[in-house]
Amino acid sequence: MQTMNSHVLSYFVAPIVKDLTSSSFSQKTHVFKRVKTILTDGFKLCGRRYSFLAFSANQLRDRSAWFFAEDGKTRVSDIKTWMGKFKDKNVAKCAARMGLCFSSTYATVDVMPHEVDTELPEIERNGYTFSDGIGTITPDLALEIMEKLKLDSHCSPCAYQIRYAGFKGVVARWPSKDDGIRLALRHSMDKFHSKHTILEICSWTRFQPGFLNRQIITLLSVLGVPDEIFWDMQETMLCKLNRILDDTDVAFEVLTASCAEQGNTAAIMLSAGFKPKTEPHLRGMLSSVRIAQLWGLREKSRIFVTSGRWLMGCLDEAGVLEQGQCFIQVSKPSIENCFSKHGSRFKETKTDLQVVKGYVAIAKNPCLHPGDIRILEAVDVPELHDMYDCLLFPQKGERPHTNEASGSDLDGDLYFVAWDQRLIPPSRTSFP
Repeated sequence: MQTMNSHVLSYFVAPIVKDLTSSSFSQKTHVFKRVKTILTDGFKLCGRRYSFLAFSANQLRDRSAWFFAEDGKTRVSDIKTWMGKFKDKNVAKCAARMGLCFSSTYATVDVMPHEVDTELPEIERNGYTFSDGIGTITPDLALEIMEKLKLDSHCSPCAYQIRYAGFKGVVARWPSKDDGIRLALRHSMDKFHSKHTILEICSWTRFQPGFLNRQIITLLSVLGVPDEIFWDMQETMLCKLNRILDDTDVAFEVLTASCAEQGNTAAIMLSAGFKPKTEPHLRGMLSSVRIAQLWGLREKSRIFVTSGRWLMGCLDEAGVLEQGQCFIQVSKPSIENCFSKHGSRFKETKTDLQVVKGYVAIAKNPCLHPGDIRILEAVDVPELHDMYDCLLFPQKGERPHTNEASGSDLDGDLYFVAWDQRLIPPSRTSFP
């Protein structure tokens, strides 16, 4: 158990050590009764009785939940009423909706109801919803959010994953129509009714380096990508990690290309002239980076892809992309841009953007079937140049490409994107 404050605590359910496939029915019954008793009747701790409140999706995976110590003024039922109205009759779906209130978010701007359009038309075709989970936000509101989050002004996010009232999903930055509407949401984003008007942010678009994993490697291999390609990429990564403590140029390259914000401090110290051999703190940070990436390589086959990123999926609201196309524009690692604050040799660096063109391989975890790897054509469309560090899918076609990729949608899913032509299957087409 871990105390959160005087009234709320996170209760970790003890993992069942014995194999769940055991034939001991009595033991299973005992465990079930024990867990059920805690969830229905609560438990006492330090003179207070804690009652079950709810759990988020992450807590469910971690075997934990929220319990609340009721008093004369506040009860669990009062909290649930304040959270919103949950009309789902399906128990699992209702619990998932309640769990949305417990997502880890940043409170930002109070958006009044008259500034919100909750009837943005859905784009539907052939029984599919191409706009599932995504809305729009005006540039001025996006700027306010960026300032609330204290993000660097040179790299304003193009999309945010949000929670607003009972709405869940992504809002992408698009030009406003001068009608007073700052936030436009679709019906597919509406999960329950709530009067909460604070716009809460879960995540936002930014530089996220691309790494292969075991599932993606397996599927690409099935699609015809030679195994030698993965061996070569792994060998290159290992070579650089083994030189990270001795070669400052290699260390700087690893930090800026594959560590994102996590390597800011170490990269700034390298830029200022510190050496790993003479500065213990810098050497310790570089060692941690090396150990972490080696662990990921060994346990999850996380191979760094120079020409690849993890990007948040968004919709081409302008309707200029055709079926089979996508738009990708990526920024340089923000770690390089941060040096302008520190008077380093990168003082003149600007936010350079690269438009990706050609065939790209796209996947979303988990991916278990060769058809989950989608091969699209990245095109350069001037009308979409304001969007970067996100993956724009077309609203045209017979079926959404998001749905083709592991049955995903646009409510905040991250997609692995690789434009390294060595990782493109020889057929240059997606598996049926």
